[in-house]
Amino acid sequence: MLLLAACSSGPTKPPIVAIDLPSIAVAPEHNAEFYLDQASIAPVEQTFEWELLAAKAYYQQGMFQAGDAVTTSLNKQANTVQRGAGLRLVSAYALELQGQYTPALALLDFDPAWQLPDDYWYAYFQARGNIYQKQNNPLAASGAFIELDRYLSEEAREANHQTIWQLLKPLTAFTLRSFQQPGNELRNGWLEIVAISNEPKQSPEKLVAKLQTWKTEYPAHPALDYVAGDLAKALSITPYTPQKVAVLLPLSGKYQNNGLAVKDGLVSAFLDSQTEFSSDTELVFYDTQSQAMETLYPQLEQDQIDFIVGPLLKSQLRSLLNLAPTQPVFALNDVQAGEQEQQFFFPLSPEDEAKQAAQFMAQREEQNPLLLAPQSSLGKRMAESFTEEWQTLSSSPVDVIYYANRNDLQRAVRKLLHTDMSQQRISQFKQILGQDLEAEVRSRSDANSLYLVGNNTETKLIKAFIDVTVSPFAVSPRLYASSRSYDKNDETSENELDGIYISEMPWILEQQSVNAIRHQQLWPSSSDSQKRLYALGYDAYSLISQLAQMRGYSDYQLNGLTGKLSVNQQGLVIRQLTWTQYKDGQLVPLEIQANTLQDQDIE
Repeated sequence: MLLLAACSSGPTKPPIVAIDLPSIAVAPEHNAEFYLDQASIAPVEQTFEWELLAAKAYYQQGMFQAGDAVTTSLNKQANTVQRGAGLRLVSAYALELQGQYTPALALLDFDPAWQLPDDYWYAYFQARGNIYQKQNNPLAASGAFIELDRYLSEEAREANHQTIWQLLKPLTAFTLRSFQQPGNELRNGWLEIVAISNEPKQSPEKLVAKLQTWKTEYPAHPALDYVAGDLAKALSITPYTPQKVAVLLPLSGKYQNNGLAVKDGLVSAFLDSQTEFSSDTELVFYDTQSQAMETLYPQLEQDQIDFIVGPLLKSQLRSLLNLAPTQPVFALNDVQAGEQEQQFFFPLSPEDEAKQAAQFMAQREEQNPLLLAPQSSLGKRMAESFTEEWQTLSSSPVDVIYYANRNDLQRAVRKLLHTDMSQQRISQFKQILGQDLEAEVRSRSDANSLYLVGNNTETKLIKAFIDVTVSPFAVSPRLYASSRSYDKNDETSENELDGIYISEMPWILEQQSVNAIRHQQLWPSSSDSQKRLYALGYDAYSLISQLAQMRGYSDYQLNGLTGKLSVNQQGLVIRQLTWTQYKDGQLVPLEIQANTLQDQDIE
């Protein structure tokens, strides 16, 4: 018998196929071994760059030790400006991935006189911009992206311009102008055009005049194309110039006081807008409680009304919209009727306040927020609005607890802070051991902030319960609340609300303005609720002539009594409220500036 034995060998490695050397600026498309293989067959003058790409691939894979080994071996070979710059870029990339932003920026400190390929400068400015963004330093980040612009394709520039604009837009005109530097025309042009856009109460016509001056100072600046489109659209829209304005308000019955407060605001704004004792515009007030909308609307037609302000109540607004009015409607509420060209909505919405609270808390980098709200329709709507907005801003959860009434507040606070669970565990141990234990009830430590929904009395009780419920081992959560939590006329709140952050319309905080003094003289006994409705009426009249163009130009804003106002594409007036902190019986406005790192290197 003949036996044949065959020897088998393992699979052979396929031959290495040489490819063109990729740019150091792009993310690696292969693993580190691929680039090391390329280095093994590349010309000697390219070996350094291939191994540098291998190090970058290691870092991208999270293999920092392997990447460091490669960069360490390359240190001795970094004998040219370009090689040294490449090594710095890759090392800074590794530090950025590990959250070590300050040492990364220390490496990204290139001499502008260095002769480097464009893709190196692209990677340099891109990396600096990204790191500054992560450090919440918009001025420095925008400076890096402004320099990056010259190295981008036309298509990529559009996205880069949007990034620059979004970084600078939250800053005040004063701040933007403060950081302009002589000789840096490209950067100064961006700072100035955003400052012009951020100046309050500007008509598109005034903006265009200022932009003409800007264009003369900064000819052919890339920012012009970014803003020109919206402005051109806004200028093409004819502003409203009504002759006869119907104001639909509840001037009798249950909601009479609300309607009268809005009326006072409208009339005050009407009189303040007059330069003489006569006016081309006539205000006609109609009581929505005295007749049904189906009867009232034909009267408006008969009276030749060409613009409608109101109604204030949602049910009446729905009735009016169902009649498909031909006149522009500026409703003082919102029923989410969908986008209609001649319909605008201006609600004083508690849900919107809750939404802004989520935005503010996310801006302050709060984590795992708690939320305490009454088990009412309003409480649930505000809680849902907060939670929905928070989920778009953060991956951390919101823990919501509802309370039935004031007697239920202590239970709700204990449940929210988990002290009820701590007490239950102590009781269980006592039963198991059969003896008393000296044990301290502990509150949860995974949440550092709480948004509470309630009136002034409920808020004071909640804060008191939190103060006595939080264990000595834990830090009390920062408390945030809406304007409903504050009552200026409640003198007992002086110390009980200390430290709480509260959102409020600017008008309530004013004391020395001409409007505030006049209101105090004419209506000395007005509640804060009535003052807010007065502000709604005042702003509503002030907006009429600007509504259409504000809708067409998203950066057109007005500083109103109710907040900083803008109008979105759906015709909804957006109010940006003022955030305050309660101190010694007063609401003290916070100066929230995004550029908290002013002493850092500004690009």
